[in-house]
Formats: sequence, C-alpha cells, structure tokens
Amino acid sequence: MKLDQIGFWSEIKLEIIKKYARAYTTVLSRQLWCKGYVYIDAFAGAGMHISKTTGGVIQGSPLNALEVQPSFTEYYFIDLDEERVNLFEEIAKENPRVHAYQGDCNEILLNKIFPIFTYESFKRALCILDPYKINIEWKTIKKASYLDTIDMFINFSIMDANRNILFEDLSIAKPEDIARMNAFWGDEQWKELLYKKQKNLFGEVHEIRTDNFKKLALEYKERLKKVAGFKYVPEPILMRNTRNGPLYYLYFVSQNNVANKIVNDIFDKYRTEL
Repeated sequence: MKLDQIGFWSEIKLEIIKKYARAYTTVLSRQLWCKGYVYIDAFAGAGMHISKTTGGVIQGSPLNALEVQPSFTEYYFIDLDEERVNLFEEIAKENPRVHAYQGDCNEILLNKIFPIFTYESFKRALCILDPYKINIEWKTIKKASYLDTIDMFINFSIMDANRNILFEDLSIAKPEDIARMNAFWGDEQWKELLYKKQKNLFGEVHEIRTDNFKKLALEYKERLKKVAGFKYVPEPILMRNTRNGPLYYLYFVSQNNVANKIVNDIFDKYRTEL
C-alpha cells in the first residue's frame, strides 16, 4: 500500500491528538456513569505515513489510538479507499472492538455512528475530522453538537480553499468546489465575508475578493460556537509548511470545560513550536 508523506506540521498534529486521547480516556475511565468512550477517525488513511523530516515510517492517528492507555472501549475507522478499509477490517478480526467502514464519512457518521451516542446512552466519543481537502459537511458538525456527547478535532484546509475556491475573482472557481465550500460552511455566508460584487467595463457583475483567509478562520470559530452550538472552541492552531505557507487550521470543539482546559494547555505548548 502506498503511504502518504507528511511534514513536521502533521507530526505535531498527531502528537496533539495522541496527548488529548490519552487524557480523554484517563478522565472517562474514572467515571462510574460512563458506559463507553469511543475513538472515531473519519479519514483514517493507511494507518502509517512516511515522515518528510526523517524519511522513516511513523504511525498515523488510528494506530496511535489503538495504543492509548487506558484504551478506548471501541474504535470506528472510516475511509473512502477500499484497500485502506481492508487494513482495519483485518485488525477487526483480531480485535472485535474495531469497526471499519468504507464510504463518505458524512453519511456514515450521520446514519450509522452518531446515533449510537445519544445523551441517554451514557457513552462519549472523540471524533477526528482530518481530511486533506474541504470534505467535511456542516450538518455533520451540527449533529455532533446537538448530541452533546462528542468532542472533535476539525481540520479546515486553508490550502485547499486558497488553491481551488478563494480566487480573487470567484467566477474562476469550479461550481463543484464552491458547492464543497457551501457544504462545509453550511450556507453561502463565507462569500459575504470575503467578497464584494463589482461590475466590469462590460457591465458584468463579478464577486471580487476583498479580504483574506484569516477573517474566514476567525468567523468559523465563532460559527462553531454560535451556530453549531459548541460551548467550548479554543483558539485554533494554524499549521504552516516549511515556506511559511498556510496549510490548515486545527480546531477543537467540545461541550465540556475539562476538555477545553486540557486542549488549551496542549495547544499552548505547540503554538511556540510553529
């Protein structure tokens, strides 16, 4: 299986998720009311990566999660790629707590996994939404908030947005890419934040970009709180490449103040390294 190459910024992200996962299971394993604490990886990948820094093979977030102690009570791994899902199906043969799904994570989460985690179930979940592109839908995030039982890390791919959507003239963007952004945001308000309508010499109206992605990132944080309804949304971390180019914002959302404090401490440590 071909493994993805990842930069140091992705290695830091893996460390952040692993540290929080360890704290998460430690806290919940002590709660007598809790009937299960589950790990969900919606873009599970191949489970392993090649480090651009060292050239060595390193574990991805799914395999890291399987090693966390105290262990999660169950694991849900989702990917579009059949070969990658087969890897987790093989793991599931040896570990019945592992469940593998192939397909669009938005549909699988909404229809098959999230319904398990009602507030009355006394189960909790840590969900990782970490795609390379903007393939997360707002309805998925809104559902997680409504359930009141799910903590999430969310990757907002600024690189994908800048390359394929947020052109100086929005008419250049492909309709399918604008549709992806609309699904991610939940509506078309992102256009109002960054674009103004202008007429050219021929009287044609174009949407011309007047602001940068930082405004969008700030508004997305507020949207996660005010529209989705998460009580706690720490300041996200902006991951940059070796040329200082913006790659993605890593957000965390929760309804729990303890979770918020833990992530803030972890984020603050790594902000100094980026």
